[in-house]
Amino acid sequence: MIVGAGMTGLSAAGFLKNLGWDVTLIEKGRSAGGRMATHRGAGAVFDYGAQFITVRDPRFEAAFGQWLKSGWARLWFHEGRHKRYCGTEGMKGLAAQLAQQFDCLTSTKVARIEPADKGWRILTDAGAEMCTRSLVLTAPAPQSLALLGAGSAGLMPDGLLRAMQSISFDPCFAVLVSLAGPSRIPLPGFVRPRSGPIAFIGDNTQKGISPSETALTLHASPAFSRACADTPREEVIAALLEAASPWFGSPVVSAKAHFWKYSQPVGTRHQPCLFTAEPAPLAVAGDAFAGPRVEGAFLSGLAAARRIASA
Repeated sequence: MIVGAGMTGLSAAGFLKNLGWDVTLIEKGRSAGGRMATHRGAGAVFDYGAQFITVRDPRFEAAFGQWLKSGWARLWFHEGRHKRYCGTEGMKGLAAQLAQQFDCLTSTKVARIEPADKGWRILTDAGAEMCTRSLVLTAPAPQSLALLGAGSAGLMPDGLLRAMQSISFDPCFAVLVSLAGPSRIPLPGFVRPRSGPIAFIGDNTQKGISPSETALTLHASPAFSRACADTPREEVIAALLEAASPWFGSPVVSAKAHFWKYSQPVGTRHQPCLFTAEPAPLAVAGDAFAGPRVEGAFLSGLAAARRIASA
């Protein structure tokens, strides 16, 4: 079983399925994707998590080339040496295409994970119980630690627990803004302010995923997001709208905020995943290991699946 149906979980599931394994993904959200997140509403479409995909590693390039041929992803823009790609129907749309080939239990929140006879027992908030011989955890490390709970101490290697405890994440506020008309954001549809509370502004209309009106995604800086984590949402929205106003060019129709508590890992560990065979095969993976990008999440999932298969 794989907990989490973001890119890491989908990558691990694909590798294991190709080996003939029976794979089940457990996802607390209503659909696969994780931080590859897209919101649709009132005629607007917003990518509000990962904004684009870059391709550097040959292993990811092989998989991504197939997604391009299938029409699930396309080029958004060039920047420096790297091309930036996006999901043809938003970033979540790409994840949804990948998830179709798997048994994926969505809207299923795991409450606790504990060792069982020759495997792991997974208990959900709804009271369901599932058992598995091998387990891959792809949620951010603090969430995975919480699922394992205090009972993991003494049952799992101290080195694995200490490694998980050392991983931290920056938070991020994402504000989804609908405008009455075009924005002032230059082609190809993004800007990175050099100072202030905003790290990135993306124009989803120029990006080609929002058909009917101008839809902007504002990503706040880690410093602002951390400082304002407990601030009322309306105050956060007001502050970020004011900071972004020079790029609007049209009146704001609506704005809503989403808070990513675990947005980007602070630093990246040298190994692509964590693994233990005791008390039963368990791999911990995610973009905190192979790099804070969609590609890093994919490569970490691949490494986790290989460790599980070799065990």
